[in-house]
Amino acid sequence: MPSITLPKTLDLGAVPELAAQILARRGDALLLDAGALQKLTGIGLEVLVAAAAQWRADGHGFAIVNWTEHALGTLDAVGADPALLFEGA
Repeated sequence: MPSITLPKTLDLGAVPELAAQILARRGDALLLDAGALQKLTGIGLEVLVAAAAQWRADGHGFAIVNWTEHALGTLDAVGADPALLFEGA
């Protein structure tokens, strides 16, 4: 499965490049590695949720692995459960 490593900071400045990388892999299963992610902003989360939804609609595998405690804390703070949002995408 092709993979992309998420940046340390996923904010408005990082979103255009990440979105381009993700879209370039549309049509195939995709794995995102969140092992370096230390700061996740709302727009970054939106991109991840939209990608998961698109891959789900396209019928391709999509997963985000190696969540950091920082990223999980952000998800928890906004009431987002990565298991519900991204597993089975």
